[in-house]
Amino acid sequence: MVKRADIRTGARDGRHGAASQRGAYATEFALIFPIFFLVFYGVLSFGLIFTTQQSLTLAVEEGARASLRYYMPAAAGTGFMAQMQGRLEHGCEVAKLRAAWLGEIGGGAVTPTCTASIKGPCLKPDGTLDTAASCTTTLGAAGAGASVACGYRQDEMCFATLSVSYAYSANPLVPALPGTFLVIPNVLSATARVALDPGALQLGASGGGA
Repeated sequence: MVKRADIRTGARDGRHGAASQRGAYATEFALIFPIFFLVFYGVLSFGLIFTTQQSLTLAVEEGARASLRYYMPAAAGTGFMAQMQGRLEHGCEVAKLRAAWLGEIGGGAVTPTCTASIKGPCLKPDGTLDTAASCTTTLGAAGAGASVACGYRQDEMCFATLSVSYAYSANPLVPALPGTFLVIPNVLSATARVALDPGALQLGASGGGA
């Protein structure tokens, strides 16, 4: 025959054991959750960094292709260097448009930026191409690089280079945690380079140059 006191003692022991088990679960959760959260945060954060980098790469490649296809009608009558600047401006416009979603996330406070340049042989005073030297014209540099010229031979070709950058640390896709600035890149960028067809540049009879 089991005494009533023994029953009460067993019940108390059972309740104490259940409480101890719940306390153990809470302790294990408190120890494991920070590790799990950091792993999850790292995967998500670096996944979005990779997504941003891929987006910039695709954007600058699309911009480079746009500059390659750009054509200013002859009626514009603005000459060779205007064609050069037009190509760079159009390419950057397309690249920034493709990456515009990054700026929209932060309300437009931080937006992708684009730089562009065209490098090719220099134009000699006599109108011939100096393939031993190279000249460069950059986007927005009025009058700079006016001696850039392009030809059809391999050593006379002009190349357009576009670069798109985004200040990721100033507007990360995932809020940064304390100390993560050590591993989160400050700036993400991508670059593309294409060879230009001088036949589409409305060149003069001299073969190139302003």
